[in-house]
Amino acid sequence: MKLKTVSVDLEAFNLIKKEKRPRESYGDVVRRVFADRAESSFDPSEHLDQLFSEFGGKGVLTPAGRKRVAARQNTPPRSTRAPRAV
Repeated sequence: MKLKTVSVDLEAFNLIKKEKRPRESYGDVVRRVFADRAESSFDPSEHLDQLFSEFGGKGVLTPAGRKRVAARQNTPPRSTRAPRAV
């Protein structure tokens, strides 16, 4: 089984700790609490909409940020790595 380390603030940790049952791992708690989202009918795009709702359709970049992205796309930076020997 692969493992992944996750950092949460103390408030979130205490919420998970309250949900934890005896002899249950924290991973088990997360799986149990979020089991309804693991169903095949779960649409991740709905979750993304919730995450980005605070932007109100404005996008996550400022106009200056969009200009920087467009400039990098038009003239991408050259690699600083040395060419491979053939």
